[in-house]
Amino acid sequence: MALRVAVLCSDDAHHRYLVATLAARFDVMAVVVEPAASQLRGLRRRGAWRDYGWALYHAARRRLAGLDARRRAEFALPRGEPELPDVEVVESINDPAACARVAALCPDVTVVMGTTILRASVLARLGPVVLNLHGGYLPHYRGNHCFFFALYAGDADRIGSTIHFVDEGVDTGDIVAHVVPPMMPGDDAEGLYCRAQKLAIHHLVRVLARYERTGWIPRRAQPPGGRAYRRRDRKPHHDLLHWLRVLAGRRPLPLHPVAEIRDACAEQAAPAPPPPTRTGALAPGSYPPGAPPRAPTAAFCAG
Repeated sequence: MALRVAVLCSDDAHHRYLVATLAARFDVMAVVVEPAASQLRGLRRRGAWRDYGWALYHAARRRLAGLDARRRAEFALPRGEPELPDVEVVESINDPAACARVAALCPDVTVVMGTTILRASVLARLGPVVLNLHGGYLPHYRGNHCFFFALYAGDADRIGSTIHFVDEGVDTGDIVAHVVPPMMPGDDAEGLYCRAQKLAIHHLVRVLARYERTGWIPRRAQPPGGRAYRRRDRKPHHDLLHWLRVLAGRRPLPLHPVAEIRDACAEQAAPAPPPPTRTGALAPGSYPPGAPPRAPTAAFCAG
């Protein structure tokens, strides 16, 4: 029996790619989508006007700079007519009714990407394994704009995405793996983010395939330190100063042409697997550990 997976995500291109990739390998039982527009409305409802204003600014900045178009191209899905998992679009990811419906399905794993922060009461109902794909190198870069701020600081050793367990904090759960993308001189934050997140999605498939076979996911506690960045922490003068530094050659990226997976399993041995409850044969269309996952078919989080 295939691993049963629920997905909580937003509605950007990389979220659709995540759903498609997981659905190509596992039984994706439900997808709950909190669109970016709903997240904006949530800020307005809460009276978080400063955050709301900066969210509007960054949405406009991305659109005018062509970054949204680049992301759509990077995560474009092949055409096809796949069997889509159940999808529910919600105004808030913490909607009690949607949470109850997901909990009733008893997923083996819940995957989170790009939503607002889960309340403790919701998190407690999502099962024992809730994993997040964070676009930043934990614990050093939590929150938003992590790739930009790593580049801004010249912190090339901490450019990457993190697969981690979700706890009640903000990006503070146990680390499963760091995914470091290939880096070339001239790369910018958007290109590095897209590259790392795509690699992290495919590595997550390998992590879950191993969990399906062994019932084990490597994990290690985050060391202390780091900082959480908010949308409002990235202001126009940060972009201008970074651009001037790049022009002056003061922020060169090291040549790092090969992706690197810094997996927590490298630091701990796997326990003995439990007695098998099903045949050890790989399911049709699956792949052995370490092999690249097959290309996902098209799927959409929201209509």
